[in-house]
Parts: sequence; structure tokens; C-alpha cells
Amino acid sequence: MSTAPPPNTQLPICERMMAQVTSAVDSQFNEDDQFFLDPKESVKRDVLEFWSMSESRYPTLYRIAKDVLAAQASSVPPESAFSGCGRYVTVLRSRLEPEALQAMLCLNS
Repeated sequence: MSTAPPPNTQLPICERMMAQVTSAVDSQFNEDDQFFLDPKESVKRDVLEFWSMSESRYPTLYRIAKDVLAAQASSVPPESAFSGCGRYVTVLRSRLEPEALQAMLCLNS
């Protein structure tokens, strides 16, 4: 006696993929909505501690917060930080690739 495959596998692959994308988008909207509907935390609470404890509740927002919070603030004015660009980008060296220019600036800092 054979059993029928689950109804999910009887759908064409295109429809199955669309269902997966739709459910992922729905869960993202639910996560965002839930974040804004939840009671707000105390302002005095450490933001890193909050996201560490909220990883399971807001997994997508946690990954975004991790990226944003990893960026370090600089006390160097932007003019000073990028003043070396004038030494590297000249009329004769205007075809430098962005990666090469970035490497030169990083090595010089």
C-alpha cells in the first residue's frame, strides 16, 4: 500500500518556492511588528545586553543590530581621516580601483 506524498510536494516547484518566500516575509513583518508592540525597555539598560537576551525573540533584528553596533565611532574629524586621499588620487592616478585606494588608506592610518 503506497502513501500519497505530502500535499506540499504536489505543488510545482515555483509555487513551493513562492510559499517559502511569502512565509519568510510574513515572519519578518511579524517580528518587526512584535518588536514595536512589545513594552519598551528601560533607557538605562545596556543595549548590548538587550540584544544578547533578545536574539531568540527577534533573530533578524538581532543580526541587523549586531552589524550596526559593531561599527565603532571615531573621534577623528572626517577631514583629517580622509586627507590622505589627495595624495593618492591625482590626475595621473585617477584610475585606482576603490579596493586599492581603501587598502592604501588603511595601511597609512
